[in-house]
Amino acid sequence: MADDSMTFDPRAVSTGAPASGISNDKEISDEMFRLLVSSVKDYAIFMLDTEGHVMTWNEGAERIKGYAPDEIIGKHFRTFYEQDAVESRHPEHELELAASTGRYEEEGWRLRKDGSLFWANVVITALRNEKGTLIGFSKVTRDLTERKQAEQLREETLRLINESNEELQRLAYVVSHELQAPIYTIARYCNLLSARYRDRLGADANEFIDKITSSSALVARMVDDIWVYARVARPNIERETVYIGRVLDDALAELHADSGNCDVIRGELPSLPGNRSQLVYLFKELVSNAIKYRSEEKPRIHIGCSEEDGGFLFEIEDNGIGIDSVYKNDVFKLFHRLDGGPDAESTGMGLAICKKIVTQHNGKIWLQPQEKGAKFCVWLPAR
Repeated sequence: MADDSMTFDPRAVSTGAPASGISNDKEISDEMFRLLVSSVKDYAIFMLDTEGHVMTWNEGAERIKGYAPDEIIGKHFRTFYEQDAVESRHPEHELELAASTGRYEEEGWRLRKDGSLFWANVVITALRNEKGTLIGFSKVTRDLTERKQAEQLREETLRLINESNEELQRLAYVVSHELQAPIYTIARYCNLLSARYRDRLGADANEFIDKITSSSALVARMVDDIWVYARVARPNIERETVYIGRVLDDALAELHADSGNCDVIRGELPSLPGNRSQLVYLFKELVSNAIKYRSEEKPRIHIGCSEEDGGFLFEIEDNGIGIDSVYKNDVFKLFHRLDGGPDAESTGMGLAICKKIVTQHNGKIWLQPQEKGAKFCVWLPAR
């Protein structure tokens, strides 16, 4: 007959072990868990008593913090904190928060045994018995120094880039401002030479005067474009809701007589967030480009728009001489000019400025190859 006094334990069924072996199973389980924790190398995992003294120490803790078990067990975990944190009782505050909420997590600098610092992710968990009494804390620390250093390097790189951009903008302003006077002087004296001495110094002199005059005019335009590019490249541009139909009107008005010698056909144009003056420059340059590369026909420019991918796709298409598809990427580079033709008097900066404007508006611009004429596509976000 079975002994009615024997107590049934469900763990005996799940493990296949008799009830009498329960304590042995628990001891084995605890030992396996202890061995598992002690063998972890990438995390410092250890126990604290209710006051914050170190009770256990695993291999990961020794690797990360540098202390052997007999050097740290029994000491308060404030040992891992810098002096200002100790004086402000930050370690004790962490335990108070963990005790009140059950868990506390933060990232910050911690001390190794050799006095060096490492960036730690720390998780402290309050441990309570079946009655809810606090019996200690578990503390898991991960060394994230490499990630922190990468973040700091990225932040420093961004800071240096921003400083460099600011210096370049100041340089562009100084260069454009300081060069205007001497360039103006050169142009003015060339005009005086032409007015007073043309045809009196011989054909060569006439040619020399013309070359100096045209070159000084080109340099003056280039200086102006450098300043425009620097201004466009500034971060945090002002934005407002802009009606592109009005932007196009202003662009055509700035082109004056040039736009009067062409037909501009426009579709329905939207409103979108952007910098008004920059968008006027964008459309003025694209229309001007179509006029400049005209064929024998009267320039005919079609500007259409459609909604696409959460934004607006503008297509500026003309019937001009077109641009060879091999140059579809080069045309947006600074100072890129084709040999001869309309580009002979170009600064090579117009489309580079257009690309910078579109980039500042979080958009895209590209040249769409055509059998006849050219088509520029501009995508700008609706929000």
